[in-house]
Amino acid sequence: MTPPAFARRSCAPLSGALLIGVLFVASPVFAQPAPVDLVFLHGTVLTPSGTAQALAVSGTTIVATGTDAEIAAMAPASARTVDLAGRTVMPGLYDMHVHTYFAGRDKLSCRFPQGADARTIVAAVKVCADKAKPGEWITGGSWVGAAFKPGEQNKRLLDAAAPNNPVMLNDESLHSVWVNSRVLAIAGITRATKDVPGGVIDRDAKGEPTGVLREVTARDIERFMPKASAEQQIQAIKVATDEMLSYGIVGFTDAAVRREMIAGLSAYARSGGLKQYARGCIVWGPNNGNSEDLIPERQAWSGGRLKLDCVKMFLDGVPLEGRTAVMLAPYAQRGGPHDDQGPGEGKGLKLIPEDRLFPAVTAFDRQGIQVKFHAAGDGAVREAVEAIAAARKANGDGGPHHEIGHNTFIDTADVPRGHELHFTWELSPYIWWPTPITSVDIARAVGPQRMKRLWPIRDVIESGANVVTGSDWPVVPSVNPWIAFETLVTRQVPGATGEPINDSQRITREQAMAVLTGNGAAEMGRLDKGGTLEPGKLADLIVLDRNPLTVPAGEIHQTRVLATYIAGEQVYAATTGDTK
Repeated sequence: MTPPAFARRSCAPLSGALLIGVLFVASPVFAQPAPVDLVFLHGTVLTPSGTAQALAVSGTTIVATGTDAEIAAMAPASARTVDLAGRTVMPGLYDMHVHTYFAGRDKLSCRFPQGADARTIVAAVKVCADKAKPGEWITGGSWVGAAFKPGEQNKRLLDAAAPNNPVMLNDESLHSVWVNSRVLAIAGITRATKDVPGGVIDRDAKGEPTGVLREVTARDIERFMPKASAEQQIQAIKVATDEMLSYGIVGFTDAAVRREMIAGLSAYARSGGLKQYARGCIVWGPNNGNSEDLIPERQAWSGGRLKLDCVKMFLDGVPLEGRTAVMLAPYAQRGGPHDDQGPGEGKGLKLIPEDRLFPAVTAFDRQGIQVKFHAAGDGAVREAVEAIAAARKANGDGGPHHEIGHNTFIDTADVPRGHELHFTWELSPYIWWPTPITSVDIARAVGPQRMKRLWPIRDVIESGANVVTGSDWPVVPSVNPWIAFETLVTRQVPGATGEPINDSQRITREQAMAVLTGNGAAEMGRLDKGGTLEPGKLADLIVLDRNPLTVPAGEIHQTRVLATYIAGEQVYAATTGDTK
């Protein structure tokens, strides 16, 4: 593995060897004399130099790691003592691509299993409609295109289930929606309505809108919905961030901050309710929902542990049945319901033209604002790389550590450019084990040859670039990072069963741990404060029921977080019988 250039970039990645080292009981390591008020004893503490038995905290900060005897000797009688009883302590995790408001909102909306068939979805909508007042919007998700028979997904099914209510259901990618006739009428969409740039209205053989809307058209529907109050926003954000704490996530990037959620997100952070370190990326360009005006207001909305120092750009869609991700080569033709029609045919749907994209990225780079790109297809990834290259050429190499997100496919020629141009690759291991998204929708769209290049994480790690992961929750039904940890290592269904997806791209457990901890901290510009357990850093740590570095690989996804601490404060404790 090419060593990262720490001297040149503060956001350089941590190699697995640096983060974990050889497993041994380390000698005590001290920061500076300070009153110890919290100690963890009789466990396995994963440190950059190996394993220790115990750890000492003063206030917010780790002051020592070492043996039980050495750490116990530091603790005054007033110090709190946590008996680990052989359990493991490791750094808190980072999820670099979540949608907190939408995840929480979905948990409070009309629910059905991801991948449910039409009958199950219709039954769920009917139950919700029976509880709703006439005219009240019914929202939910997340449907999967591959679960429907050809021509089955139509507005008429939702009309029958909820005749008195507008219905809008998100797909698993949050790039398409399925609506009923009431929503189409409210939005003024008829068979005469033309597709807008970057948007798609699915139509039947007679040209009639089916109720499935994609990309810009899908998100444009939200402007007709009743606006959530700040209190409702806060409730959704609290539900989502509390769940992340239960999985040991101490830092995250909210990958699409919009006007509709900013009041609640800002208020919750300023009140101290938001415990995690959070970066928010304000949506710019297509799908922004009148959010671009938040960019010059970003400092006013920041507060607590929330920083709004990032913008989000959607360069393409997704390589699913709608075929809106931008590819370098045309999509496969396999006889599916969307193979021979619509703007998804060919090479996908480009959302931002280069003559607008390059100047914008260069301008944000000059201001010190990080850009996070949505780029699923290898063609969109190429565009993002070239936009960053243009910014570096104009402004020099000292700008923000921009981030290309998703990277479902990366052309081999672009792999080394993350290291060369000092940007970060963000991949999605929560999605890639054989879910309907990968094994049916993506495979059908791109064909078997390109599936061999799906999420090439080992290649980008070995290139020397910084590499992080993001769940894209609620695109995935669970934000559980232990699924990601395991599938990074196995590339198989959780439990390490079945055929692997691209087993040549498996990485080691130590590399997976680095990607989920220190690399995320580095990308957020706080590697000096967190990401590893060592003296002088904040006590951002989690207590686990097992050691993910030593248990059988197929059991990593079963890891249970018993407690989460951020800056020395316990912000989550598992209850008896809590198995999540």
